[in-house]
Amino acid sequence: MTITNSQTPAALRNIFYEFALAHPYPDAAALDAFTRRYPQHASDLTEFAIELAIDAMLERQASVQPVGEDDEDSPEVDLAMSRFQNRLYEVHRATPPAPATPTAPVDNPFLGLDRTRTRALAVRLNANNVFVMMLRDREIDPGTMTEGFQSELEDEMHVPMDVLCAHFSAQPQVQGHVRFASDVKPTASRKLTFEEAVRSAGLSAEQQAYLLSL
Repeated sequence: MTITNSQTPAALRNIFYEFALAHPYPDAAALDAFTRRYPQHASDLTEFAIELAIDAMLERQASVQPVGEDDEDSPEVDLAMSRFQNRLYEVHRATPPAPATPTAPVDNPFLGLDRTRTRALAVRLNANNVFVMMLRDREIDPGTMTEGFQSELEDEMHVPMDVLCAHFSAQPQVQGHVRFASDVKPTASRKLTFEEAVRSAGLSAEQQAYLLSL
């Protein structure tokens, strides 16, 4: 590793410079202090500290005798590397992992509908079960839904618009048993537009025209 490597991120290079200026002859305590400040760069800092320590040892050896080809494999260097690695292991073991931030579940107002009530809602919307399932599974991009359709859905379901918007904005949950009337299907990175959903739900021409006119 070298701090002049053009592929080294600028932020990491700055940390290296700071470490080198503060600890030109680093020890395990110095490394410990910096890895606690920058835990995301603990491995890189350890390698850099080892390089600094090796350079310092070679300088001391050169002041006594010429530097030989095998100086970096000397027992003193091996011992220094071992100490740094052991210290890094202790730091990682003593630092508890950051708790995962739980994602608050989003209420799905469609889950309370049984088969009969789902069919009844489809009839009131002048749609079919497949289209209602698309709504239930968040397969439609809410930004493409017309205001007229959203207003009608709010009235027919008796659910506040903010609840419906939160539901539609969440990640899709495509059910394996849903059968599509065409090859247009949502993916993990893209939801269907409102028009795509209407066109691909197996609706009659009259139903499609009605929903798209809202």
